[in-house]
Amino acid sequence: MAYDGVDLDGYTIEGVLGRGGFATVYRARQLAVGREVALKVDGRVLDTPRDRQRFMREVTAAGQLSGHPHVVPVYDAGVLADNRPYMVLELCPGGSLGERIRREGPLSVKEARDIGVGIADAVAAAHAAGVLHRDIKPGNILVNRYGGVALADFGLAAMPRPDRELSVTREALTPAYAPPEAFHRADPTPAADVYSLAATLYALLLGRPPHHPEDGGQLSLAELIVRHTWPYPELPTVPTALNQVLRHALAADPTLRLSDAGALRDALAAVDVDADERPIGFGPAPSMNVRPEAAPPATALPAPPAATTVNSTKTRRTWLIAALAVVAVSVTVTVTVVVNQRGQSGDSASGTKSTPSSDSSATSASSADKANAAFGGVATTTDNCPAASVPDVGGRCVTTPECWSGITDISGNVTVSAADCHTKHVWETFAIAPLPSDGMTNNARDLIRHPDVKALCSQRIMAKSRTAAGTAAAAEWNVDIIPPSTTQWADGLRVFRCVAAATTDDGEITGNNFRSGG
Repeated sequence: MAYDGVDLDGYTIEGVLGRGGFATVYRARQLAVGREVALKVDGRVLDTPRDRQRFMREVTAAGQLSGHPHVVPVYDAGVLADNRPYMVLELCPGGSLGERIRREGPLSVKEARDIGVGIADAVAAAHAAGVLHRDIKPGNILVNRYGGVALADFGLAAMPRPDRELSVTREALTPAYAPPEAFHRADPTPAADVYSLAATLYALLLGRPPHHPEDGGQLSLAELIVRHTWPYPELPTVPTALNQVLRHALAADPTLRLSDAGALRDALAAVDVDADERPIGFGPAPSMNVRPEAAPPATALPAPPAATTVNSTKTRRTWLIAALAVVAVSVTVTVTVVVNQRGQSGDSASGTKSTPSSDSSATSASSADKANAAFGGVATTTDNCPAASVPDVGGRCVTTPECWSGITDISGNVTVSAADCHTKHVWETFAIAPLPSDGMTNNARDLIRHPDVKALCSQRIMAKSRTAAGTAAAAEWNVDIIPPSTTQWADGLRVFRCVAAATTDDGEITGNNFRSGG
């Protein structure tokens, strides 16, 4: 059945994710493999050879880069019956970094730097393939369901060759992130992408692009062109070495700029963001030595003290993304999501209710302590808990709601990123249980096949666990599991969680949607 005038064999179109100047992006389901995807349909009709050539350039550019971990994959492409071109892309329910900084403000120095290294590596790969992006900005860096970041919209990509016309025009650029030479009709170069990426990192650190007014007021194109000639505006709470890298990458004269994305990647990776981040002018600059590791290992799910946060400089939710291994000029980027479990508390921590009797109260407290210890210090209950109805599994509900921003599954080894349930998140816990006695593994892909796990982490138990005040707009809920992490397994934790994610327009929900027992 057609949706919004779009009908594509093999796909069910479920809604609109967004509309831009040239294209509409739909949420769709690819029926052959049962996965949700983003379907990008161009509003322009391919009725001339030049238009078809431009679209094929876009498909070729994007397809060449789909294997990179920081490029949004392209699954399919073609032309609709009405000659409008389409592309099928990975669905990134976390939205864009542009949306995030508008919603939450600037990122931490470490997270912004790590994102910069990953995206710079993707841009370096694009340049090696002869592809220019030409519209790098926070709005084109998307967050996938695992919390990883990837560069999207190679629709403006050009493949500069001596015998090829560059059909991309200035009107297609985003002025706030475009290099100064773009306003003088200079040919696109890798150095132009370097400038746009550096301007993007600057915005992630400050909340707005370089040279933009603090009040968020709009600038005319003429004002913006003049401001491009101003000196680099220092970021006062950023390490000196990082300011130096950004200053070099944002040089107005492209001949003085970092010449390629690989050089920007390596320079960013060499900045010691773990050093004391004092304002500029207070002591020597941090060392530019390359560090073998730039991200801490994933921590365990059991709750740290309530005052502990992943990032002590910010109280808002932070998605920590890249762990970096840098050797000489080669940088390998891997995704590590750091776990941060909020402290749990509450009197109704067990299924045994207390009574006025001091002996009964002591017994209840003892049972609660044992139950909490068995679940890594997380308070649980069987009261009003549908998970407890599954026989011989030991299912329970957490007494304090748990929410998660992303799940990363690499060959069955899972790490997760905890979120505040009062802010936007993707997953929520609806059941917790000990590992089956005949299924002692922390590999998610093996564990999910166990009949006890399948019975507990089922659509039936998930549906019974939903609260009446939950997300009513979600037409569908997906179910997944969180087994013990490698660190938890080594520490002796033998529990798993059943989690659910709602199908919504942006892939996220707010508030708690599942029973917390009691």
